[in-house]
Formats: sequence, C-alpha cells, structure tokens
Amino acid sequence: MVRTCVFRTFIVFVLGHFLLGTGLPQTESGPWFFWRKDNSRGLLESYGVELNGRGTGQFFFKKRNEEEIQLSVKLRISAIETLLSLFQKADFLNEAKEFVSQKKVADMGSKTVRYNTGLKQREVVYNYTEDRNLQEIANFFENLCQQERALFEMDLALKYDRLGIPKKLDELGNNLTAKRIIAPERFEPVLEKIYADQTLMHLARKEAKKLLVRIEKMKTFSN
Repeated sequence: MVRTCVFRTFIVFVLGHFLLGTGLPQTESGPWFFWRKDNSRGLLESYGVELNGRGTGQFFFKKRNEEEIQLSVKLRISAIETLLSLFQKADFLNEAKEFVSQKKVADMGSKTVRYNTGLKQREVVYNYTEDRNLQEIANFFENLCQQERALFEMDLALKYDRLGIPKKLDELGNNLTAKRIIAPERFEPVLEKIYADQTLMHLARKEAKKLLVRIEKMKTFSN
C-alpha cells in the first residue's frame, strides 16, 4: 500500500514537471511529426510521440484503465534530419501513393502517421503496410517510444525500485547493441545519478559508468 502511494506521488511529480498539456501547436512553421499506435489488447493501450522541426516534443503512453502519461522529449537536430529524410524517401506527401495494405492480416495495432511541412499535411492510418519506407518510419518511432518509456522506467527505478536498476541497465545495454536507441544521450543524466549514488550496489554503479563511457563513444547522431 505504501509503495503504491509513493508511486502515485511520483506520477503526480512527473506530470507536474514534464506534462506538455495539449501538445505541440500544429500551426507553427516548419516540419511537424506525429505517430501513434493503438492496441486493441494487451496492457499498453496506446503510445506515441509528436515532434517539431527543432526536435522538441512529447512522448505519451497509456496503460489500460489508467490515465495517459505525457513526458517531454528533446532530440538533436541530426535525429530530426534523419526522420525528415525518411519521410522524403517515402514520398509521404504524395497523395497518389497508397500506403495501406489490402492484405488480410491479423490485428497488429492501428498506426497513425501524420506529417506537416507547414504548407502541406497528410495523415495515414493503417494496420499493416507493405511499403518498406513507411516501415522504416514506423521503426524509427517504435524505437523512440520504447527508448523514452525505458528512460522513464529507469528514473522510476532509481527513486522507488532500486533493486530493479541492474535489470534496467542490462536492458539498456542490449538495446544499444541492437541499435534500438534513437538518442543514447538522453540516458546520460540518469546514468550519472546512478553512478554517483554511493548507496547503490557497486556492480550497478560500475555498469552505469560503462554505459556512460559507451554512449560517449557512440556517434549515432552528430551535433
């Protein structure tokens, strides 16, 4: 009961410091991206992200029968340039291109993709696509969402589930190896906190330091 109350207190803290309200204004100039996945089953009902051309935005996710959580996101411009190139490669704004597959496949979750250049906008909603370029776009957003949720959970573990930190660090290491992390530098602040915390197990602090060094050496995106 005490742990549940503490967790709820932390959620209030998160919302108070990171909630972006109604999201980004779609009327601002420059590119604007939106991606969302809705699941008809499973614990995670929906999750997604929206970003402007400066790399500022929000990640959001909702567990079934719970309130949606929204967290601020800041990516490097190089990451946004990568995303922009994916949309251009897909020729996403070409209304003549049909991205929605007509094949009868299992329910894989409804995906909503929206891209706005400031002058033109297009939205595509689909369950499955055979277009490899749109699949690349979906992979970018999936990885970004999984990254941001992992970051949120690592910060949560540092505050209220310290015995769970080694597992979170191991998961981050595996995701870095699999190149499923869009912005590794996002983890630096929480890893630095773990490494500096003398009350944590030595092995956890040592692993956090190794990950910090690894991320520093990585050049996934340049400034």
